[in-house]
Amino acid sequence: MLIAIYVVSIGLMILIPAALAGALRRFSPAPWLLFGIGCLTFTVSQVVHLPLNQWLADLGILPAATSSDIPIFQVAAVAGLSAGVCEELARAAGYALLRRFRPAWLDLPGAAMLGLGHGGFEAMTFGAVLTAATAGALIPLIGTDLGKLGLDARMTAALLAQLAAFTAHPWNGFYPLAERIIAISAHTVFSLMVWKAFTGGGFRRNWFYLPLAILYHAAIDFAAVAGMHFIPDQPALLELIFAGLMIPGYAWAAWQIRGFRREQPAAPAGGSLGAELGIFWTATRKEFIQLWKTNRILVAGAVFLVFGMGSPLLAKLIPEIFKSVAGMEQFATLIPTPTAADAMAQYVKNLSQFGFLLAILLGMGAVVGEKERGVAPMILSKPMPRWAFLASKFVSQGLLYLACLVLSGAGAYYYTAVLFEPVKLDSFLLMNLLFWLWLMTFVSLALLASTLGKSTVSAGGIAIGLAVVFLLAGSIPRYGLLLPGALIGWAAQIGAESALSAAASGMSAASAGALASAAAVVVLSLILSIGAFEQQEL
Repeated sequence: MLIAIYVVSIGLMILIPAALAGALRRFSPAPWLLFGIGCLTFTVSQVVHLPLNQWLADLGILPAATSSDIPIFQVAAVAGLSAGVCEELARAAGYALLRRFRPAWLDLPGAAMLGLGHGGFEAMTFGAVLTAATAGALIPLIGTDLGKLGLDARMTAALLAQLAAFTAHPWNGFYPLAERIIAISAHTVFSLMVWKAFTGGGFRRNWFYLPLAILYHAAIDFAAVAGMHFIPDQPALLELIFAGLMIPGYAWAAWQIRGFRREQPAAPAGGSLGAELGIFWTATRKEFIQLWKTNRILVAGAVFLVFGMGSPLLAKLIPEIFKSVAGMEQFATLIPTPTAADAMAQYVKNLSQFGFLLAILLGMGAVVGEKERGVAPMILSKPMPRWAFLASKFVSQGLLYLACLVLSGAGAYYYTAVLFEPVKLDSFLLMNLLFWLWLMTFVSLALLASTLGKSTVSAGGIAIGLAVVFLLAGSIPRYGLLLPGALIGWAAQIGAESALSAAASGMSAASAGALASAAAVVVLSLILSIGAFEQQEL
């Protein structure tokens, strides 16, 4: 039950920001691209905020890793103020750019969308990914002998206390979700306050809203830091305190919304949701027909099936291949006798090397190809919501690769059983599921590249560039283990476990965070694709 609660909590941290933004779109035409701008303002704020806190720690104003004798009220005040200054000034910079290049977007729904992007990106990264990494690190330790970990007495006591708090009650897994929901609403209020500084004839008239937002933000963070120090074992009370402190902000935001609706009543942005979902399923069926008529289903299925069946064969025949080559017989004796674990390792290696290339090659022309042929304007004139146009392509490709993995998995499982021995089916299925999620990150990135590119060639370049960035980011010490690339390492380890019946270890914490980050990359890529596509004229 504990695992299920954390899975639901982490999943909702990723999905709720997108759902709230979608609900806002039902009542206003706020551009989806503002969600992406909100993500950017949060990223920029952290680029300044994290080094700033490190500098303050070096000066002795904030606690360093080796000392913590600074008064808690000083820590709370300084940390809260640094967060407020960095995040609200980054938000203000975003509004300044919008006022210059997109002044029509500077309205209340646009400010709310930007706030949802800012708070939503924080919920996906600092919320979902870090919560998943923490839960993934602690769950395998439940019921184990911590003395075997080789930790000193102080670290063992701290880990025992953390495990006790983690397992005190399964429903505690929803507290991180509650905190993120309150934080998203707070960021929306702060976004409205900073937006208010840029209305009413210019920044000079309402400038005071910016320092007000900074101080309000600092006050909330002050309460968070102080509360975590004085009542760390009462998370429900902490969440009630945060929600109570936000009541004045909620009331002010409700007053602003009421005034905006009175002055400019907003009409719904589109038709009924049920009708749009019907169009989406029709578009998805059209995508499957197109995949079949262009033989992409056959090509992808054949490639995956060959690699699935060929991986155990290659693992079995490598020693024989060396023996058959003149002059290589001596090296054949150095190769250990192949096992089912070698077949699984070869399977993961082959699919990870060629799977993402196939995802990019098949996905890079999904949107730009139809724009070049003039098909997209004709389809969208039906009318079809642009989100349905893009989502149908993503879903159809996702189901295509799921079917391909079923083929490759069946081939690999059968030939491994024939040539070696049967592997554990549940672990083998989990390994393929992790690989599918890893593959879907490249599908979503290819769809984003196809939306941004002006030609199939440029879309391919963008897709390959994004893929290379994500693959290289996986080698970053510490942080790389929280990125989607770590799923391959986890899949390889589960493959070894399925063959050797050995307990997996070492990657559990990082791979849980990577699982959440992969889901976040998919959601963000889809939002950015829709946001960019709706701004394009076809």
